[in-house]
Amino acid sequence: MNLSSYNFYLPDNLIASRPKKPRGTSRLLVVNRNSNEITISTFDKLLDFFNPNDLFVFNDTKVEPVYLVCKDYNGSTKSFLLIKELDNKSWQVLTKNPKEKEFILPDSSICFLSQAPNSRDWVLTFKSNVREIISLYGRMPLPPYIKREPDKEDFIDYQTVFARFAGSIAAPTAGLHFSKDILRNMASMNIETDFLTLHVGMGTFLPIKTEDLDNHKMHKERFYIKKSLISKIRKKKDKGERIVTVGTTSLRALEAYCINKKQSGEFMETDLFIKEDFSFKLTDSLLTNFHLPKSTLLVLVSSFLGYELTKKCYEIAVKEKFHFFSYGDAMLIL
Repeated sequence: MNLSSYNFYLPDNLIASRPKKPRGTSRLLVVNRNSNEITISTFDKLLDFFNPNDLFVFNDTKVEPVYLVCKDYNGSTKSFLLIKELDNKSWQVLTKNPKEKEFILPDSSICFLSQAPNSRDWVLTFKSNVREIISLYGRMPLPPYIKREPDKEDFIDYQTVFARFAGSIAAPTAGLHFSKDILRNMASMNIETDFLTLHVGMGTFLPIKTEDLDNHKMHKERFYIKKSLISKIRKKKDKGERIVTVGTTSLRALEAYCINKKQSGEFMETDLFIKEDFSFKLTDSLLTNFHLPKSTLLVLVSSFLGYELTKKCYEIAVKEKFHFFSYGDAMLIL
């Protein structure tokens, strides 16, 4: 498959700019890989599709408020996405039309944008500890397809209720659908939950720029899986109980573990790009959102579900006016 095979038409009005509230009330498209049956449901019916002792695996990473808005000396605003901490006063950043220049923070202190030596990367350098600046002035790093500035609501909306370990520059969005009530209902039904950590970085959201997918290189992302989770998964699979990965990041971490030479119980890095004909080892079911055309996430979903069935599901989602992307509706692949 080439990149153009993963394009589809999406009306702008189907891109969600806010999540449906309260949590857990979004729509849910359910597709069965064995029967090819597609059902339109709602997220509050999610647990009806599972049995006691099935295991949901969540990503408990925490999104950091690494979106900063500054001004230049002419009063023009400039926004920065801080993507990698270099030291306590410098971060690698993404910004539009970068030029070496000084900028003014909301507290009137100065930061300086410069290009890293012998690199295409850009670095924002501060005169004080960046962590303190982030805590005071940082906003949640909403994706660019949400055509508004982040606000106070996004500190809650763009964070899962189980987020624990800070380190992501984007949310593991399938997890945003879960409320504390849903998690309590899972426990009461003896549906098990467990957690891994993958810090979402550029590897998840950067676009594919090559028509030949084999030429696309993923950025590395760090993840951690405890030994007890791998042991639990293997025992459950031996018993025929299902492993449900909540989100593409959870799936990618589990499958990357299987091909990584390191052992669980320590942080690892992965640049795994899951595409057609990938052999899944630890994942039986996937809960995910609806993804961008021509994205690595859509390619991953297609490799798990199958290209034709994925195409059909997305056509139905557009026709039935499901909401797409980070704050949109959910899709369950059984």
